This record gives sequence, structure tokens and C-alpha cells, in this order.
Amino acid sequence: MSRRHRHIEPFAVQITALRPGSLGFGEHEGAPVVVRGAPPGAVVIAQPFKKKDGVLHARRGALVQAPPDAVAPRCALFTLCGGCSLQEIPLGPQRAAKQAMVEALLGDLSGVSVSPVAGEPEGYAYRNKVELSFGARRYVSEADRAAGAPDEGRFLGFHAPGRFDKVVDAPRCELVSEGLNTLIQSARALLERSALPPWDAKALQGFWRHLVLRESWAGGRLVAIYTSTPPEGQEAVAEAELRAWAEGLPQDVVAAWYVNPRTGDAAVGELRAALKGEPTLIERIGEVAFRLSPTAFFQTNTPAARALYERVGEALGLVPGARRDARLVDLAEHRHPVLGHLPPRLQFLHLLRRPGPLGVDAPLNNIPATFIAGAVEDVLPALRPDDLAVVDPPRAGLHPKASAWLAKQRCAALVYVACNPESLARDRQLLAAGGWRLTALWGVDLFPQTGHVELVARFERVDQAGQPLEA
Repeated sequence: MSRRHRHIEPFAVQITALRPGSLGFGEHEGAPVVVRGAPPGAVVIAQPFKKKDGVLHARRGALVQAPPDAVAPRCALFTLCGGCSLQEIPLGPQRAAKQAMVEALLGDLSGVSVSPVAGEPEGYAYRNKVELSFGARRYVSEADRAAGAPDEGRFLGFHAPGRFDKVVDAPRCELVSEGLNTLIQSARALLERSALPPWDAKALQGFWRHLVLRESWAGGRLVAIYTSTPPEGQEAVAEAELRAWAEGLPQDVVAAWYVNPRTGDAAVGELRAALKGEPTLIERIGEVAFRLSPTAFFQTNTPAARALYERVGEALGLVPGARRDARLVDLAEHRHPVLGHLPPRLQFLHLLRRPGPLGVDAPLNNIPATFIAGAVEDVLPALRPDDLAVVDPPRAGLHPKASAWLAKQRCAALVYVACNPESLARDRQLLAAGGWRLTALWGVDLFPQTGHVELVARFERVDQAGQPLEA
């Protein structure tokens, strides 16, 4: 149960571990404390604001003692934006903290082959997609507010933690390339000279809503501008501004304008105009080609995605009896908060057949696959047991119907790709009740500078005596 906690004066706390949600964990007077954005090894001032399930939640105040081997954060908006809370420690300690968090959450790992969290050596400029919000209200630091910095105007940036109505004005983001930062600057210039206002999330009015940028490591960039419906009589003004802006974009950039009549805070809408080229990019991982629209799901870190897929392939191939021509069912489900279930995608089928290009788009890659769209729990009756299965559920984990169906299968392998270690820990128990045993675990650092970690878990069927079953 969550409730506002009675007033407690701020106190210093030693952060000893990382917890999900980029929370630093420590103890105060024998009680557990979590502090957003506090890295392991640091001592910070904690400012308590609530208590939930016996845990005291606090905001981070001043840094009392830097963590060992501390490094200077690269982002000028560090702690204000809240998106990259681990910038004060190097990649090595970041990944060690993630490894410790995973092992603490999953509990008993005896008999499980555990590989350390791996990732690319570069911890910045790795994102191939970024979404920013236009706003009429800005989130400012206490120091800036005391200095009289304005909080109303024309802004483009990221929502501050827990604030739907204000954005942290961001001239650039250190997690994207200089090419995408150039496009952020271009969109900011468009906003500043526009005759139309940015979106006001409190008044639920305004024109400029979201900016979505994508970049392909195979070459090319994409810009998607999301607006509300143009005010009556200003349709021509809006289109003229956008087309003039698009004409000045670099040659390798495609651009599109989408209109969102809803008031909800999501970058969705109907295509109003292709401003420059067709609004898709082609990305490649090895011989596999992926056609990406602005809203298409794709792992945000392309180099680390290669590592993730390699570990999924390793998990499938390590299971005795898995054939080179085995059939695979890929239960990869992602739900958009507004659009609901996104179109079907396949990211793992290409692991089963080499050589030969396979991938997400059947005409593009000649995939020998059948696509079934819909919620995994709803389409399961149409599936039959296969030799291999990969599940990639949303952050909430497996739907109860999905875990019940998987418990009955006699596959050679079940590979679970988890973006939330807590969900994997819960689903591990559900699968164990159905006769699945966790035998191997890999961690991949898809999001350096943050507390997130992607996991690949291999499960094998066992009988009541704990012995592996033949597929």
C-alpha cells in the first residue's frame, strides 16, 4: 500500500545496490530506502516522500560522497531530465550493479549457467530512436526557479519524472548521434519561428505535439512530426511551415507529418503528408533487413541488439536435440498504450536457418513463416506445439493464459527474453510449476547509463524427478 509519509527530515544514505526503475537502494535506521537516480557506491541526501510496502521512497538531494571511480556526467541536464541516472559511474560498475540486481531478484541460481551482463564498449550515442515532446510549460530546477527562469514559453524536450504537464527543455541528447542532435536543433528552430503554439498539456490545446527521430546504422534518418489538428483557417499555414522546413533537411533524411486529434500524451496519428520521401527506414542486422516506420518496434540499441539475438541463438542451440531445421514459434508481443497490439513482428526466426536472409518483413526477406496478429493469450489456440519457442512479453510479463499454455508444451527449448527482471522472476515460478527449469541466463546492456537490463533465459522441460524430458 502506498501513502504519503509523515514528514521526515532529509538524511544521508549510503547506496549499496541498484533496484529496478533506476532506484538506488540503501538503509536508514534499519529500514529499506530507495532513491531515484542515486548510483551504487554513492552517499546522497535522501528526501523522503512516501512509504510503500515497508520501503521508504525518497528523492535525491545533494551528493555527499561520490561513488568509487566516479566520472563526470556528460549531459548538462543530468538529474533534471531523469533519463540517464547512472552517468556518474563507468560502464563496468554499471553492468556489475545490473548483474547483482538480477541475481538478487531471481534468487536461487544454483545449477544455472549465468553469464555476466555484456554490452558494447560505447555508452553514449547508441540510440537509434528518440521521442521528444513539444510543450508550453518547462520543468526547471529549484535553482533556476529561484533565479527567475521562465517556465512558460516554447520548449522541446523530455517529460520530467512524474510530470505529464512539463518538459525538460533539451537542446540535445547525449544518447543519440550528432546527426540526430542536428535534427533536434532544426525542430527547435521550426518551433521558435512558427505562427502556431506548442501543446499545452494542462489546457489540452496547441498544435506542436511530438518529434520522433530514427536513424539506421545501415544509413539514413527519419523525422516524424506529430501535431494536433490544424486550427480552422490555419491549415495552409501549418503545411507551408512544415514543407519549408522539410526542404532544408539533409539529403539522407526522410520526413512526414502526422495528425493526432486525441488529447492523450502519445506520439500517434494519421499520416497527413509525406514531406520528404517515404517515411520508412531499412535497418540491417547481418543479412537480415528490417523495414521501420516511425512507430515500428525495434530494439533501440542496434549494436547491442545484435548481441541480444546472438544470445537467443545460443540459448536455442545449446539445448540437446534442437535440430537445424527445427520449427520455431516466436511469441513476441508489444502493446502500445494507445494503438494496442502492434502488427506482428519476427526477430528470431532467422536464427534457425543459415545461410539465407530472413527477417521481419516476409516480402523483403523471403521468410518461411506464418504471421498471426493479436494478443498472445488470444491466438494461442491457433498454434500447435513446436520444436522451439521464444517468448518476448511486455514489461508486465507473461499473460496467465500464455504461461498456462507453455506449461503444457513439450518443446526442446523455451527461451524467455525479458525487459523486466521482476517479471521474469515471477514467471520463472509459474513455469517451474509446469515442469520448466531455468538452466541458463544471459544479460545484455541495451541501455547504458540507465538501470535497465535485458535478459535471455533458457528453460528446459524436466520430469518430477528433475530430469530433462526428450522433445
